[in-house]
Amino acid sequence: MNHTEYNKVVKIGEEVWICDYRFNDIDNQPIRHVKPTKVMVVSNEELPSNKTVYYSEFHFRPFGKNGKPLAQVIAPYDNTGYRSLTGTSLNIFYDEKECVKHYKKQCKTIIIDFESAKESKMKYYDKKIAEIQNEMESLKGVLN
Repeated sequence: MNHTEYNKVVKIGEEVWICDYRFNDIDNQPIRHVKPTKVMVVSNEELPSNKTVYYSEFHFRPFGKNGKPLAQVIAPYDNTGYRSLTGTSLNIFYDEKECVKHYKKQCKTIIIDFESAKESKMKYYDKKIAEIQNEMESLKGVLN
């Protein structure tokens, strides 16, 4: 579920699973990459004074190796929002398997996008190589 759906049933202090993996542009870094992570739902009243979470009354904190929530803050929305547009929510799950399944689905989609971009670039490069070779061929008799 996304933030809007989860916001209707949110329980501060509960443990959930989150993930998100998206690119706006395959040639750049991902918009957001959150591997499947077990987190605690924390009220924004507990945010450090130097942190702000927009468009939500809560945020997430991952668990450390000792089983306690870390100080790291994970906002429910990415930073693509602007004013009243929130950006895109993390994917929120109660079950680890469902979270991993969704993450793998996102990975497969990204791989398809990369393969398509690779094919497109290869066609472009092949075309440019052919153009340059034709240029060279047209000048063949000049230096002989």
